[in-house]
Amino acid sequence: MAYIFSGAYIPLSCKIIEQVLDRKAWTGLEEVARLLNGNEFADPLSEGSPTADSQRLILAVFLGGCTFSEISALRFLGKSKGYRFIFLVTAITNSARLLEAMVETRLNVS
Repeated sequence: MAYIFSGAYIPLSCKIIEQVLDRKAWTGLEEVARLLNGNEFADPLSEGSPTADSQRLILAVFLGGCTFSEISALRFLGKSKGYRFIFLVTAITNSARLLEAMVETRLNVS
């Protein structure tokens, strides 16, 4: 996924999802799950393996929003590992929207 971010950066959300998919569970990530209020996480990968013809589907939920680049990175990951992602987000942002919000905040403070 570093390809999406020019090798400089991978968001934590993408890295956690990548690790869960590589390990096929939260095994070894107990401390991370605990810090993220882990009782809210399910382990859908343990429900049996899909047939060779079917594509595994993952619902990724981002409360508080995410960026277009995070979605691109997870789609790239899914393509390389045979997963299909569906995203449920409260907001999608990009650099222009982030800067616009910062300017509005600064104008309201002045």
